[in-house]
Order: sequence, then structure tokens, then C-alpha cells
Amino acid sequence: MRRPLRPPSAAGPLLLAALLAVPVGGARAQGASGPLEPGGARLRLETELRESNLDADAPRPTFARGDSVDGRTNRETTLEGNAEVRRGGTVIRGDRLTIYEADDEVVAVGNVRIAREGTVFTGPELILRLDANEGSFASPRYYVPATGARGEAERADFLGRGEVEMTNATYTTCKPDDPDWYLRAESFTLDRSADEGSARWATLYFKDVPIFKAPAVAFPLGDERRSGFLPPTLSISSTYGTEVRVPYYWNIAPNRDFTLYTNATARRGLQVGGLARYLEPQSNGATRFEYNPNDIEAAASRWMIDSTHTVTNWNGFSGGWVVRGVSDDSYYVDYSRTIAQSAERSLPRSVFVTRAFGDTVVTARALAYQNILEARSAPAYDRMPQITALHSKRDLAGFDFLVAADASDFRRDLANSAQGARMIVNPSIAYPFGGPAWFLTPKASVHATSYRLEVNPVGPESIDRVVPTFSLDSGLVFERTTTLGSRDMIQTLEPRLLYVYTPYRDQSQIPVFDSAVANLSFATLFNEQLFVGGDRIADANQITAGAVSRFIEPSTGIESLRLGAAQRVYFNEQRVTLPGVPTRTYSRSDVLLVASGNLGGGHNIDAGVQVSVAEGAVPRFGVSWRFWPAHDRLFNVALRYQERDYAQIDTSWRWPISRRWNTLGRVNYSVLREGVDPATGVLGPTRPQLLEGVFGLEYAADCWITRFVAQRYVTTTAQRTSAFFVQLELNGLARIGLDPFDILTRNIPGYRPPSTRPATPSRFFGYE
Repeated sequence: MRRPLRPPSAAGPLLLAALLAVPVGGARAQGASGPLEPGGARLRLETELRESNLDADAPRPTFARGDSVDGRTNRETTLEGNAEVRRGGTVIRGDRLTIYEADDEVVAVGNVRIAREGTVFTGPELILRLDANEGSFASPRYYVPATGARGEAERADFLGRGEVEMTNATYTTCKPDDPDWYLRAESFTLDRSADEGSARWATLYFKDVPIFKAPAVAFPLGDERRSGFLPPTLSISSTYGTEVRVPYYWNIAPNRDFTLYTNATARRGLQVGGLARYLEPQSNGATRFEYNPNDIEAAASRWMIDSTHTVTNWNGFSGGWVVRGVSDDSYYVDYSRTIAQSAERSLPRSVFVTRAFGDTVVTARALAYQNILEARSAPAYDRMPQITALHSKRDLAGFDFLVAADASDFRRDLANSAQGARMIVNPSIAYPFGGPAWFLTPKASVHATSYRLEVNPVGPESIDRVVPTFSLDSGLVFERTTTLGSRDMIQTLEPRLLYVYTPYRDQSQIPVFDSAVANLSFATLFNEQLFVGGDRIADANQITAGAVSRFIEPSTGIESLRLGAAQRVYFNEQRVTLPGVPTRTYSRSDVLLVASGNLGGGHNIDAGVQVSVAEGAVPRFGVSWRFWPAHDRLFNVALRYQERDYAQIDTSWRWPISRRWNTLGRVNYSVLREGVDPATGVLGPTRPQLLEGVFGLEYAADCWITRFVAQRYVTTTAQRTSAFFVQLELNGLARIGLDPFDILTRNIPGYRPPSTRPATPSRFFGYE
């Protein structure tokens, strides 16, 4: 036996530098004794950590230590007792390590541990070529700190930089003693360079019961997307029956992907669908389609398409399209998964091109609708084509000039309906005065309209109209320091007055293509026009008064609370109306009161109330309150009411009922007893009913989550749809079952799917 170079002692382990070159060039201390000689090393203080990445092919020093060291120069070195070898990002520890310098090989025996490229292996024996990262590990256990993944194998083979293949291995993200689930396979490959793992001839066990087998399985080791089959999903609904979905995800590029899926349903047959998405610096878009070549119940082929595309600043042009369509009127009734989709009645198909010429922006558009179900009785107008132009010039000798123009040709397939062209030119001039705490803006505009109609059931085919409008907008801004509860605040008071005068012009012989009464809001109260669209210009002699008060945190500028009130006063009777809309008989509009803000402690409010002074009633209001004290606790309540249209109580929540169990849900209930039928426009009795209900339970274990979600919603006035979803989420592997997150995020405002990945560690987490 060779004599150890240094016997073990209490002085500590021996540190060997097998390769460590430090060129000092005759360094000596720099101090008061004199200047540093040329070629000397300098010690310079840095204010931040600077890193320099070594070339991957550059030689790296090897550091080794142990309680005792034995060896032969330039041949092999053996370290025993707390032995350790380091090179680059690789750290090997064991009871005995032998370094063979000629082969660049390390043989480790006894309590071996190796940490390299974000993965830790432990076991009895290791052979590894350091730079090539090639070798084998007998009976290893492994751990991936970034994802919490771990497992064991009969053998692990290191195949090069970042890639390890394991034989007869397991994979799980559960705790090591008694994992609730694990994947067992004949072979595993962990590829750290691609952040991907794969298994061949794999069986998934849950509570030691095999639940899934596959010849190949892929799973992530990081957050990067990858191509491959996603886990199949199973659901049950009243419209589909039992449904099995098999999706395939194609990660085309970092900014492009495509998901193709097949749905096998008991009641509808086999359906194929897909979603393609892309994002470019100057364009983006998404196209979703569904196709069933033979719907079992309908005995016909059925399809749906929804495509959007937008491009900006392409050689000076911008544009895009929106194309939506279905094969038949009942498609959304039979295939929808949401109450909003089942309520679709007019599906737009439009394409537009926009070009800016200095201060002028010109847009050409073609817009058509597919009208389904009750929308066929009063279809929306197509605009084939529509050309708009907007010219603006700000602060020209203090004046602001604006000219808006619109030329549209209106068409729809309805007997005795107005058809033809409408041209609008709307120039305006304003001269704003103001300072930091006030503004005053007089404005004059002219609305000139010309109709050239082929059919006009209410008047002549050629009509011209010119209507001037004068307005004076003014406001003040006051502020003071105050408190809101215990918080220091800056409070503002911002009163505003808007006077508008528009003379009367008879418009009873003009058809209505796109005009309607604007819903009452702060924005519309401080608008010059009562109507939206271009077919009616309301006569006006009125003033709108309002005020807003804001509470602003001085240190952050965040608005914590906003209060507002506004009302319009009319000085003459209304003469311009829309067909079927009664004339205003009161001299004051309803009062609008609003409040919104963050009250602290997780409380948020948003409220708007419309009060009818003339009738002493509240024709419309909406109040919502959100309580969000913690990331896993959320409760929403909303009350919405509009006279004769809707009266709803809407609650949603996500709340823990124990350490493991969470309850999730939404109840949107209509209490309206008298309302207008949207299909007929007739006022009649209605019955209270559940519009949409969702209830779910979520059980979160250490390494898996299961969700049970039931849904029921109104599809038509006489039809309801029910569905039930079960999902098992295995952290770090896959979700098995139909994904309920779209249902939950849409129905529970503020809900976010819980993260099942460990917190992203420091980039230095693998250092040992």
C-alpha cells in the first residue's frame, strides 16, 4: 500500500488543484509603498457581479479533495473519505473516487452523488468521462429540483451533454417514501438540453393501480412547449352524450402552433376540429374550425369556422379580417359549450384595409352577416362596401380640426326593407383653452348626409340633410390631502359642464340603417349626440353637469376609489325620434351615480345606478363586490338590473373548506318576472330561472389535483344544456380528463388555474 500523501487529520481535507492557472505577472501588494510596476495584477472593486461564460470547448480546471489521497503522477489519483471532484458544472461525491487522467474518467464507489445540469443522481457506483459526460450509474435514484421530479432505475447511461437514458425506471413528482402516482417504463430519457423527458412502454400507476398504458409518453422538464399527443379527455353532456377527445399539439415555432383534435361523441358521431395561432411583429391571428361529416341526429354534415387576422404597418398598410360562420341555424344550440356562444345570432364576415396619408387615415371595409334563428326576422345590414376617412389636425394656430367621412352601401335580404347608399361628412373645429386645473373648449361641427336609395319605404329615394352643432365643454380640477380609512390620500374634485345646441331637422323620411339610442353612461352623457349611428341627429338644447372625485395614493399614483355623478338638463322637447321609440317627456335625464375602487383588505367594488327623477324609480343598476383576501380565496357578488330586460343575481367563488379541499362555482340566477321577448319584442310574463350554474370540487394533494365540475346553462328559451367534467392533474406530467379551466375562468372573475410547478429556483440552485 502506498503511503498517503497526507494522513487524515483534524486540520481538514486536502484540496488539490489538478488544473489551475493564474497568471500574475510579478504581482505585489499595491499600497502606500509605491506604484504598481508594469505587468502587475490589480485588485479592482466592482459594484455588481460580472459573469463571463467559458467556451464550451475550452479546457476547464478540475478540483478534488478527500480525507486521504493516493495516486501516481499523470496516471490516476484516488481520494477516500468525503471525496469530491468538481469540473465546470459537475460535482461528484462518494466514499472513494478514482480519477484516471489519461481517459478523463472518474470511478466513484459508495454513497455516490453527482449533480450536473440541473439533475442530481445518487447510488452505489458511477463511471463517468467528465468532459464527454459519458458513462453509467448502477441502481441510481435521481431528482430534478426545478420540477420536483424524482425516480429510480436499474441503470442510468449518460449519453453526452444533457442526455441520460435509464433502464426499468420510474418517474414521479411525489414525495419519495410512498408516491401516490408514478410512471414506470422500460426506458426513460431525460434530455436537459431540450427540457423534455420521454418514456417507452410506460404504465401510469395511481395509488398503485395501473390506469394508463402507452408505447410512448413525453413530459416536460421545463416550461417550453413541445409537439406531441396530449392526454385524451372524457366528458358527459346532454347535447353530446359521452365524448372522448384526442388532441395533438404541433409546436411549429415559438410564435406559431396548431392543435388538431378528434371528438368521438355518442349522439353526434365523429367530429374533427383545430385551432391554429400565430404571432408576428406586424401581424397576428387565430383560426378555429370544427367539422362533422355526418351528424348522427341531424343526418347531415355540419361545420363551424371562426378566423381573425390583423396586420399593422405592412408597407404603410394595415388590415385584417373576421370570418365567422356555421353550417346551419342550430349549430351553436347543439355544439356550444357556453351560454354566450349559444346566444350568437349574427355572425360577422368582414375584411378591411387601412392606410394613413399624413394626417388622414382611410379605411375600406366589406362587412356581411350570417343571420341565424330569430335574427332572420330582423337581420343586420351588410355594408358592401364601407369607406371611411378621418383627417385630424391638432393645435394649428391653437385650433383643432377634425373631418370624419363615411360612404356605405347598405343591403339586407328582407322584403320591403330600405336599400342603398349613404354618404356622411362631419367636419368640426374646436379651440381649447386651459391650464393644469381647468379647461374650456368651444366647438362647432356640421353633420352633412346624403342618401341615394334604391328602396325607401318611408320616403323619397334621394335625401340630403345638413345639421350644425355647437358645444361648449368646461371643467375644473381641485385637489387636497386627506385620508381614506388609515391611508393617506390625495382627493380630487373634478366638476364638468357640457352645453350642446343642435337645431331641429325633420328626419322622419330617412330610413334607419344603424342608429339606436345610446345607453346611458358617463361617456354618453358627455357626448353631443343622443343616438349612435348616422341616421338620426337629435335636436338638442341641453346642458350636462357632472363631477368625479378620485382618491389617489400619493406614493404610487394608484387610484384607490372613484366616485361620480352626472345628469343632463333639456331646455326643449324632443322632436327627432326613432321608429318604435317613445318621445322624451321629461326635462331632466336620469341621474347616473358611479363608484369603483379598491377598499383594501382584498375588497373591491364597482357600482353604477341610474335613478329616474321623473318617475322616482331605478330603471337600471349594476353593483359588484369582490373579496380576494388570498390567492386561494375569492368571492364575487353582482346584482344587475335593467327594467323589462334583465334582473340577475350572480355569485361566484373559489374557497377552501379544508386543507386539501376547495369549492368552486357560480350561480347566475334571473329573478325577472316581466320582460320583453327579444325575438318578438312583446312584453310578457317571465319566470325566474337559473341562467348558468357551475359547481366544482377541487382536491389538492402534494403531487396531484383532482377536479369535479358540473355545469348547466340556458341554450334557448326552451332548452338547457348540462355537462359534467372530471380531471386528474398529475403535477409535472399531464392532466387527464376534460380541461375545465375555460369554464372556471369564464364563470369566476379573477380565477386563475393553480400553479403545480415549484417556484423557479435561482440560476445558481444547482451549486453544491
